[in-house]
Amino acid sequence: MKDQKCELDFVGWRETVSLPAFKLLGIKAKIDTGAKTSALHAEEIEYLSYKGKKYVRFLFESEDGKKRYIKSRFIEEREIKSSTGQKTIRPVVKTKIRMGETEFEIEITLINRDLMGFKMLIGREALNGRFLINPARSHLLKK
Repeated sequence: MKDQKCELDFVGWRETVSLPAFKLLGIKAKIDTGAKTSALHAEEIEYLSYKGKKYVRFLFESEDGKKRYIKSRFIEEREIKSSTGQKTIRPVVKTKIRMGETEFEIEITLINRDLMGFKMLIGREALNGRFLINPARSHLLKK
């Protein structure tokens, strides 16, 4: 659904997104304008070096219980303050995200989100200039 005046797609408070480079499709994500950076569920996070380049490898468990390791270029570590006020140092990776028919590159922090209701959180940096948010609705984007 688009806003007629500014041609931006609307998203609801939760959407289904994909990270094609990671071969992760149909991730249930929460839209969170209170978060600056997006976050992805990750377990067993490891730092690797290969031919002078830094990588991070992590285990992702999808909603259906399937587990797989993902490797990505490591960008940096960043201090992130959670919604509870706790600060953590998290690795940052960069990849493309597909939200509806829109695909673009975002930075994602990696953190264990087992206690959260969603495997991914989409922060305002990813949303800014691309989407308008309707907090009363869900799944407004085409899959």
